[in-house]
Amino acid sequence: MIFVLTFAFVIFLCFGSFLNVLSHRITFDKKLFFKRSHCPHCSGIISWYNNIPLFSWVFLKGKCKKCNKPISILYPFIELFSGVVHTYLFFNEFTFDLHPRFVGSLNIAVGSFLSYFVFFSALICATRSDFERMVIPQIFTLWLVPIGIFSAYLGLIKILFYDSLFGAIFGYAFLWVVGKVFKFFTKKDGIGEGDMELLALIGSFLGVFGMYFSLMIGSVIGLILGGVYLFIKNKNRNSKIPFGPFLVLGAIFYFFFIQI
Repeated sequence: MIFVLTFAFVIFLCFGSFLNVLSHRITFDKKLFFKRSHCPHCSGIISWYNNIPLFSWVFLKGKCKKCNKPISILYPFIELFSGVVHTYLFFNEFTFDLHPRFVGSLNIAVGSFLSYFVFFSALICATRSDFERMVIPQIFTLWLVPIGIFSAYLGLIKILFYDSLFGAIFGYAFLWVVGKVFKFFTKKDGIGEGDMELLALIGSFLGVFGMYFSLMIGSVIGLILGGVYLFIKNKNRNSKIPFGPFLVLGAIFYFFFIQI
């Protein structure tokens, strides 16, 4: 079992490296298959031995070997994030799934794993894009909502069809209303369109309660960590902070520690 989990973790670390490239290139409107992995500063091609997930960044002390400029900590963070989340998902779906309707059917287990794999991969990509540019491309959110609803219809995820459908609708509508109310009183945009679409995605996979819980726990985490960030960086309360990553943390916490 230890060997299987270790192997899975390494595989998902490598997949995290792919998610880094996918998120970065889509966020900055770059061609996906235009060029091999390269330094964002000098555009130098990164050799395979300097592109080993997580370890290369640590070994090179977070700097490009050619131009010696810093490489964002988002790269090892997303790789590690992917390794931990996807390995835990794999471990849960194929080892300790206690829900009766999932037990005894390998096809259902595989379908369930693939559905949630798409979901969490999208959340990880959204986390990177929001941190890096404070935008969340729709390909990581709205485009995948039908997959959540269809998976619920087929019984591949742990919510019913209507719960998935209403979770997506209410997820978007709730933040839309909050955003309109906030703007009415403050004359400022407080919630981005990407956050609304991200919560719609979360609702389509976790249902109405999962969407609501993700929003609540994400807001609490965001309030605490955001306050600490503003204090450390000596910024005022009007400074913009990405909210998407906190929604993602709320969704992951709900899925692994409450829904399951």
